[in-house]
Amino acid sequence: MKKLIIFTVLCSFLGACQNHGARYNSTYKKHNSKSIMTTSIKSGGVNYSSVTQNPWQFMLAQINVNVPENSRIKAERERLLRDPQGFETIALRSEPYVYYIINQLRKNNLPVELALIPLIESSYDPMATSSAQAAGLWQFVPITAKEYGLKQSNYFDGRRDLIASTNSAISLLQNLNSKFNGDWLLTLAAYNAGEGRVRKAIEKNQAKGLPINYWSLDLPSETMHYVPKILAIIDIVKNNQQYGIKLPDCNYENSLVRIDMSKNIALAKIAQYTGLSLNDLMTYNAGYVQQTVNGPFHLLVPYVHAEDLFKKLQAENLVANEITELLQDVPHATMPFEVKSSTIKYSSTNNKTVNSILGKNGNSSKKITYLVKAGDNLYSIAQNYRVKITDILEWNKLKNSRVKEGDILTINLANANPI
Repeated sequence: MKKLIIFTVLCSFLGACQNHGARYNSTYKKHNSKSIMTTSIKSGGVNYSSVTQNPWQFMLAQINVNVPENSRIKAERERLLRDPQGFETIALRSEPYVYYIINQLRKNNLPVELALIPLIESSYDPMATSSAQAAGLWQFVPITAKEYGLKQSNYFDGRRDLIASTNSAISLLQNLNSKFNGDWLLTLAAYNAGEGRVRKAIEKNQAKGLPINYWSLDLPSETMHYVPKILAIIDIVKNNQQYGIKLPDCNYENSLVRIDMSKNIALAKIAQYTGLSLNDLMTYNAGYVQQTVNGPFHLLVPYVHAEDLFKKLQAENLVANEITELLQDVPHATMPFEVKSSTIKYSSTNNKTVNSILGKNGNSSKKITYLVKAGDNLYSIAQNYRVKITDILEWNKLKNSRVKEGDILTINLANANPI
């Protein structure tokens, strides 16, 4: 898959993309929304100042590998670090999309570092189009898009849709990784150059009695840069403080949620109902070629705008369902927010071990701190984390199952008795 230089000022960041010209204008704007909760909550002497989840911090917590120090990775890292502000700008552009992407990777037991692919492929802009006609966050070319079920018509291009393209990208990555016997470096090379190119390079080395690992293969120039660049970014994320890089401080209010529509409606009309510009709304819903919600009939908007917009659309009988949070993918399901203190802690969506692209196991947190929300009860909390109510009672020394909004619970996944 081909990549693209987004802005001239970011040439040093996308250094391996010299042969691609800018084909679109970025419409991303940072929303200055407040955190979900800013009231200080004190418990056990600890001051919890906000309730949110930051996927970049989660990714950081998962990286438990030492990136090899070879000349190709070093060169890519040095190129990236020449423009730290450019790196930070592109990373921040991930905010509306990265929650869904990382959650889907976790659900499918894939390394969360794969969320860095759109950062390289499209600079996290769903409007991106390369000179080879690769499109969207994951830069699917038409033939691969068709193979992996991404619909393209005069009205809808699934390559640009967050939900459709992410799910197809995961299927593609799983398929390639299976074909290359779990070798993620060969998988990433094939994602960039195509399975056939990598297979031919392997066969060429085999015929000469040469090693067949990624570093030994003769691949296209772009692919020779592509994998080292991903590894360099992993190293930068892991050691961001050392390199003077600020990771995005993502706010869940700016992540996208889904509103299912009952009929066609122009995005321009929807923009009138919200505080969003038409350009931003078009970017979040880039799959709609004609700027009209049709086809899959789902509208993607930032969480912070969703409730007010939903009420206005409902008044005109334009909605077919409740607001759907993409992390749960079912209506009414509120994201299981957890307390953020000095260390971000996340619950696990399953009991499988998530592997790193470098072959070592991630270091996912097993103990989380949960802030009880309005409407919560121990049954719903236990169901969310797949633990027993009796365990929650024991971990928190509770005499009964009554909890109220604002209570803070410890959930020890490592010592849970799965239900």
